[in-house]
Amino acid sequence: MNELQQVLLIFAMIVIVGLYLLNKAKSKKHPADANQQQTSSQSKGDNSHDLNDLGEAHLPLSEKTQHRLHLDEDSQLEETVPDAQLGLSFGQEFEVHKTAKSQTKSEQVTLAEDRRKPQEIQIESIEEEADESSVAEADPEQETKKETVAVQPTADTKDQPDEKIFALIIMGSEDFVWPKVNQTLQGVGLLPSDSGIFVKNDTMGQELIRVANLLEPGTFPLEEPVNSDHKIAGLVLILTLPTSVSATSVMREMIMMARKISQRLNGRLYDVERHLIKESDLQSMRDAAAQYEADSQ
Repeated sequence: MNELQQVLLIFAMIVIVGLYLLNKAKSKKHPADANQQQTSSQSKGDNSHDLNDLGEAHLPLSEKTQHRLHLDEDSQLEETVPDAQLGLSFGQEFEVHKTAKSQTKSEQVTLAEDRRKPQEIQIESIEEEADESSVAEADPEQETKKETVAVQPTADTKDQPDEKIFALIIMGSEDFVWPKVNQTLQGVGLLPSDSGIFVKNDTMGQELIRVANLLEPGTFPLEEPVNSDHKIAGLVLILTLPTSVSATSVMREMIMMARKISQRLNGRLYDVERHLIKESDLQSMRDAAAQYEADSQ
């Protein structure tokens, strides 16, 4: 046991000596690192000391340091200053700015007023010219209206010619039976009207040709269309110009209608004076309608 203890002690001593030698070798190889560690530790200590001294009162300055501070301030005040700044004091600078601003404002106001004055005058003159022009323009319109009003009656009288009436009479050797007359008239396109006669209308419902009873009062027994006791002495076809259709067209329509009715009732055509109608008389009626149409255009 004594031998083992001696061996262990010797081994421990060898290890301690080896570690010591290693530390010395490292310190020789890295001296700068050690210095940096020392400075860093010192700076950390100073910083911590400063932080701790933040709440403490400052020490009073000595007379020498105060004298140095006054000298530094005087040297800063004696720096070169521009001439423009030397001429005026602190209060005068603001007074000059104020007066300059007031002058510029007053000049702007006067300029604005001077600019407004001629504009107002121009507006008034323009309005006066517009009023005069409107009056001058209104007068010719009124005059033209008066002239048109004065001319219109004459134009209307020229455009609307006098009415002209044409008539054809259909009679037979004997009186016509009413039911046959009713059937014949409706067969040629005539319609019974509220006035008790038959009429031929245009597409708009306006009367073109009228057919009445030859005897007074000129009406037909429309309420008894199949009563054979009623006799009709004759028929009168009446055309009054102007109509909604041209005069020549409506005249041709009336002549064709009169011929159909006379053929179906075995009658003859007569004029107003109850003279037998000839073909030349029908042609003269056509010519009169054409002349009427020419005069109305």
